[in-house]
Amino acid sequence: QFFLGHFTILLLSSTTTLILCISIVLALMGCGGSKRKKAAIVTVGADKKAVGLAAAKFIAAEATKAIAANGKFTVAFSGGSLPKIVGPALSELKVSNTEEWYVFFSDERCVALTSDDSNFKSVQEHVVVPLSIPNDNVLAIDAKEFADPVKAAELYETALKKSFSGTEMPSFDLILLGMGPDGHTCSLFPGHSLLSERGRLIASLSDSPKPPPSRITFTYPVLNSAKAVAFVCTGGGKSTALKSVIEGPPSGEDMLPSGRIENEVHWFVDADAAKELSKDSISEDA
Repeated sequence: QFFLGHFTILLLSSTTTLILCISIVLALMGCGGSKRKKAAIVTVGADKKAVGLAAAKFIAAEATKAIAANGKFTVAFSGGSLPKIVGPALSELKVSNTEEWYVFFSDERCVALTSDDSNFKSVQEHVVVPLSIPNDNVLAIDAKEFADPVKAAELYETALKKSFSGTEMPSFDLILLGMGPDGHTCSLFPGHSLLSERGRLIASLSDSPKPPPSRITFTYPVLNSAKAVAFVCTGGGKSTALKSVIEGPPSGEDMLPSGRIENEVHWFVDADAAKELSKDSISEDA
């Protein structure tokens, strides 16, 4: 899909000469563009609890839709505060058919699964166990390979393809993401070479600017193939990055990683995170 960024008309002072110069700007995935290809739908809650409940209702609706259509719900979680915010709200909603939920991880720190830095541990504690999702339905990083991020990424990609056998590209029913104050999502950081990775579904890095340094992560081909993508974002420390992602970066600056997803994206944010957004950028209040 092509996007017309701007066009310039040059009138040359000549007898009958009119030259129309049209300059087409492509909003290519991962190419430092400043515009999102589809709209962001922003829901603002007063606090973390309201954000969690709004996000949980969205998750439950996507699960119901997927299970009705395909008999299962494939969902990928990031770590950070996201599981702690949406997990209790999902429990409060008493969502059903969780035995048909299949849980994956959009990124993972290369640490032991019992480490407090492990995204698996957080999702297990706040989502999987409370919702009685079968452990066999959870695809975690290979615990034997967490010391080798390259190998861990290769194995997770192989397992991911096996889970979505029969398709060239895994298409999750829902990918749930968070955003850091620097605008990163998954383990895709501003200025990092992985922003342009297109050959691998799962990539590794050992130079994360945020500890721990070794991680594996979804790449944009996976993120852009999802049926639905939603961010959960809270705190005033993220307000500047959120404004840049939703309304476009300042002139001359590249789009932050969280703004490079091509599909329509749902954002569930609190009032502190949304404090720099214009009213026109907010779709609804939670």
